[in-house]
Amino acid sequence: MAATQGNDRPSRTRNPTHNDEYIYLVALMETLQPEDDLFSLVTAQMTATKGLKVFGEAGADAIKKELEQLIYRRVMHGVDPNGLTIAQKKAALQYLMFLKEKRSGKIKGRGCADGRKQRIYKTKEETSSPTISVEALFLSCLIDAIERRHVMVVDIPGAFMHADIDELIHVKLVGDIAELLLRVDPSYQKYVTYEKGKKVIYTELDKALYGTLQAALLFWENLVDFLVNKHGFALNPYDRCVANKDINGKQCTIGWHVDDLKISHVDNDVIEGIYNLLNENYGKESPLTVSHGKKHEYLGMTIDYSEDGKVKFTMADYINDLIDEMPADLSKGSCPTPAANHLFQVNANQQKLPPQTQELFHHLTAKLLYLCKRTRGDLQTAISFLIGDPA
Repeated sequence: MAATQGNDRPSRTRNPTHNDEYIYLVALMETLQPEDDLFSLVTAQMTATKGLKVFGEAGADAIKKELEQLIYRRVMHGVDPNGLTIAQKKAALQYLMFLKEKRSGKIKGRGCADGRKQRIYKTKEETSSPTISVEALFLSCLIDAIERRHVMVVDIPGAFMHADIDELIHVKLVGDIAELLLRVDPSYQKYVTYEKGKKVIYTELDKALYGTLQAALLFWENLVDFLVNKHGFALNPYDRCVANKDINGKQCTIGWHVDDLKISHVDNDVIEGIYNLLNENYGKESPLTVSHGKKHEYLGMTIDYSEDGKVKFTMADYINDLIDEMPADLSKGSCPTPAANHLFQVNANQQKLPPQTQELFHHLTAKLLYLCKRTRGDLQTAISFLIGDPA
């Protein structure tokens, strides 16, 4: 990625975009962990309407919890529908909600705006946000180990909602979601209207919201302003998600992927101080999640500093989860190599996979691609063939 000067917006993203039919989830996906990829988000999670039928009151409680976050973080405010033009109503982004049952049995709600309408007038340069490169992450971890630094991993909850929105955007809540918003905050009753027999509430965004195409970039700018302009860090000219500062004669390094930060310094008191600054700024509504010690879970990897002067990267849990998702006929036995000697042989007469199997294939291949670029380089030849076009 080309370096930029000062706090200019980066010219491109490190992450590829996804299929157009799922584009409204792009900004939301920027905040997910690697295991929460597109396939599981779209298939394992249900829409609010279906989820409420399946999960009942537990589903309603999960949605209300998400809506409560919008209220107390002051992400939006209601607007009189009679004051909106037909064009403004047509341009309004619909608020979407998805429900999923976690392994623990807990019902989790995830909300986002359907940002597809923004694609008409927003370019990639206006919405693309950087994330730390794999190379920068690995090199920074190596430096941590060699310099015997203390390391802390921090997650900022509701990160996007800390950033102010940069344009006029209306968001509408429809049907069941509008009903549940009224349960959370009855003051929205005065903004209720009806369209095609469904209850609708129009709002105006004050903060960045998951699903709006610029949300990840706005938070990146917010975090850079906090680190660079307010606390004297300097961005690395080769990676705009790495910042350094000399503190007590030693370098402190912060690298981040959207809202997941890795902080290191030889003095543990220094990183505790950085955490306190971050928590004071970003943890007012919900305290930051923090990991101390020699072993950290970060972006699907286990980063282990237990051996003095060394760092090890493993993805055992990620691999086990991936194997669990494999069809039974593909997960039998073991193999000495990642691919057989017929890897490059293509059957031109083979019928295409059915749509659902295609999605599973792309889902698993994407997870393997993520894996092979981090801890399983031996898979790269096989994966590069699977993601290529044999024609």
